[in-house]
Amino acid sequence: MRKPHFILLLLFTVGLFACTQADEAPTPTAVAEKPAPTAAPTNTAVSTPTTPPTPTVTQNTAVPTQPTEHAWPPPAKTYSEFSRQPITQAEQLTFDILETDLPPDRDDVALAVAYRGITVPSDNPPLVTEPQSVGTSQPFFVSTYDTNVTTSPEFLLQYVSDHAYFWFDTTPGLTPPDAETLADMGAAFDDIYEKDTFFFGDEANPGVDGDPRVHIVNAAPPTICGDTNACGLLGYVATSNMLPTAVYPTSNQREMFVMNGTAFGSQTYLDVLAHEFRHMIENRYDVNDVDWAVEGSAMLAEDLLGFESDSIFRGNLFLADPDQQLNRWTDGNTIPYYGQGYVMNRYLFNRLGTDLYRVFATHPDPGFLAVDAIAAENGLDFTGLELWLDWLAALAIHNEPNAPEIYALRDGLETAATTVINTFPFNVDTTVNQFAADYYRLSGSGPATLDFTGSNHVPLLAARPLSGETMWVANRANYSMVSMTHAFDLTQVDKATLEYAVFHEIEAGYDFAYASISTDGGRTWQGLTAENMQGTDPVDDPSDVAYTDRFYTGNSDDWVQETADLTPYVGQTVHIRFEYVTDPILTFGGIAFDNIAIPEIGFYDDVESDAGWEAHGFVRAAGYLPQRWHLILITFKDDTPVVQHIPISDDNTATFEFSLNSSGGGRPFLIVAASSPMTLEPAHYQFEIR
Repeated sequence: MRKPHFILLLLFTVGLFACTQADEAPTPTAVAEKPAPTAAPTNTAVSTPTTPPTPTVTQNTAVPTQPTEHAWPPPAKTYSEFSRQPITQAEQLTFDILETDLPPDRDDVALAVAYRGITVPSDNPPLVTEPQSVGTSQPFFVSTYDTNVTTSPEFLLQYVSDHAYFWFDTTPGLTPPDAETLADMGAAFDDIYEKDTFFFGDEANPGVDGDPRVHIVNAAPPTICGDTNACGLLGYVATSNMLPTAVYPTSNQREMFVMNGTAFGSQTYLDVLAHEFRHMIENRYDVNDVDWAVEGSAMLAEDLLGFESDSIFRGNLFLADPDQQLNRWTDGNTIPYYGQGYVMNRYLFNRLGTDLYRVFATHPDPGFLAVDAIAAENGLDFTGLELWLDWLAALAIHNEPNAPEIYALRDGLETAATTVINTFPFNVDTTVNQFAADYYRLSGSGPATLDFTGSNHVPLLAARPLSGETMWVANRANYSMVSMTHAFDLTQVDKATLEYAVFHEIEAGYDFAYASISTDGGRTWQGLTAENMQGTDPVDDPSDVAYTDRFYTGNSDDWVQETADLTPYVGQTVHIRFEYVTDPILTFGGIAFDNIAIPEIGFYDDVESDAGWEAHGFVRAAGYLPQRWHLILITFKDDTPVVQHIPISDDNTATFEFSLNSSGGGRPFLIVAASSPMTLEPAHYQFEIR
C-alpha cells in the first residue's frame, strides 16, 4: 500500500471487535505513517535552517596523480552467529557511540534551501484574533491514502468550537450533519483537547497559520480513498500541512486533521481524534522520537481519554508473542507494535506519574535517553535501561495479586506468553530480538542450576565493512538528516571521478540518501548521479519528495560499487556530501559507505580513520557490536514475586543455582533479554537447566 507523505493514519478493520457498539464505526487498526515537525515550543512558524560546519580543504587532495588500481586492505574477520571471540576496541567504541549518539533532527527549511534554493520563509504569521465565520468555503489539499493522489476540493466551514474548526467536503458522497450532532462533536473534541494537552502538553499554538484553533477537515470517501468500495481510512494527521508552502507546495499551512466524514458523530471518530491529536502535540517537542514512543503514547492517549478497548486489544496481541524488538517498526502487521508501544507507555505513565510523564512526553530526547535525563534531574534511582528491565518483569507478573507496585500495568492486559519447561535437564539453543525477551516458566521441585552462554557479537548490519574493520554508517533515527562532508581541491586536474562502495537498507520511497556536490562552500547542493541509484521509476518516490533526481532508497542486498563523474566541476574547490534523510516513522538498517576515492587527486579513504570527513550522525563503525545480555529470575516467597537479576560475566556466561520450589505463589520465571543498540539483527544464546 502506498503511503502519502508525512502521514499518521488510522484504518478501519471490519469485524476486529465483535463487541463494537452498534452506533460506532468499526474499531480502527493503525497503519503507521508520518509525523512532520512543527516549530519548537514558541510561536515561530518555521525553524531557522542550519548548515553543518564546512570542512577545511585537505591539502593533499590538490595533487594530481595518474589513477591506478588501488589496493584496499582486506576485510576484517567475520564471526559465527554464536560468537565466542573477544570484543575489539573498535567494536566497543561503536557500541558506546551508537547507544548515546543523537543524529541531527531533520530541518525541512534547511533542506529546501540547500537543495531547492528557496528563500527562507518569514517567521511569525499574523495572530488570528477572530475565528473564521461559519459558511466560509475554501479548498484544501487532501491525498488519497491508497493511491497517493492529491486533489483540492472545496470544503465548507459548518461549526466552530472553542478549539477547532469543522470543515466538510462539498464533494458528493457526504451527508451534512445536523446542528445537534455538530454541537455535540464540537464539545466532545474540546474535551479531548483539554485532556490531551493536560497529559501530553500543548500543540504548537497559534502555530504555522497564527490561528489558535486546529482544523478538522471532514472528507468524502472519493477525496481520501482511490477505491471507495474499500475505504478503510478513518483519519490522519498530515504534518506536512504544518510546513510553509515555500517548503512543501501542497501544504495547507495549518494544524489540521483529515477525517473520514462518514464516521462523523461516532465514538470511534473521537477515539481517532484523541490518538491523532497526541501526534500533533508531539511534533512540537520531539520530531524524531523512537517509534514505540510516537505510536505508544498515542495509544496511551486513547486509554487515558476513555477509549481503552483498542489499546488493550493491541497490547494483548503483543503479549501473546513478546519476542518483538521494541526499538523498531515494520512495514506490515503493525498492530502488535502499536500494542507493545502502548504497554511500554502505560508502564512509564504508572511508574513516573502524571507530572513526570508529561515531562517525558515533551522531552526533546528520544525514548530511554529522555528517561535517563528525567531520572537524573529528579533524583530517581533508575536509568532508562533499568526501567525497561523492570517492564520486562512486569509483563510476567503484573497480574499477580501481591506483585510490588513498581510492576503494575492495568486491568485488561494479559501477561507475557511463556514457554513451559517441566523436564530436566533442559537445553535451549535459540535467538531473541534486540530490546525483546523470551519468557520461560519452570515447573519442578528441588534445586536447579542454570548454565547460560550468550553470543559475544551481533552484526550491526546485514553487510560487514568491505575493507578493513570500519565503515561509515548512518545512525538509525526517525526524522533525521545525517550527513558526512569533505572539501576537495579539483583545481589542478582536468577530469575527476568519485568512487565509493555503498550498502543500503532504506524504507523504499519514503527515506532517501543522496550523494551531492556544492561549488559555493556548502550553501547549495546538486545531486550526483551513479549507475545503481534509484529515481528512474515513479515508484521510487511516490510522493515526489526526494531532493534530487537520483538517490538511494530500498535495499541494495549487498555492497555496490559506484562511480560519479566530477569532471564538470574540475578547476574549482568543491564539497562532496553523503546525506541520509528519514521521515517520521519506520527505519530499516540504513546506509553505509566504504572505500571512498577520487583517484585523479590521490584521495583514497578506506574508512580506517576520519580522513577529513565532517560527520553529523554518521559513525565510523565496526561491522559487529558487543552483544549485551540480561537474565531475570522471578521466584515466589509468601505469595509475593521476588525479582532477581542474574550476574553475567564479561564473556557472556552465567551459572546460577536456585530452587524450583516456591514458598507460596507460582512457578519461577526465567527471562532472557538482549539489548545492543541500533542493530536489527537477533541475538543467539544457549542455556541448560539441570
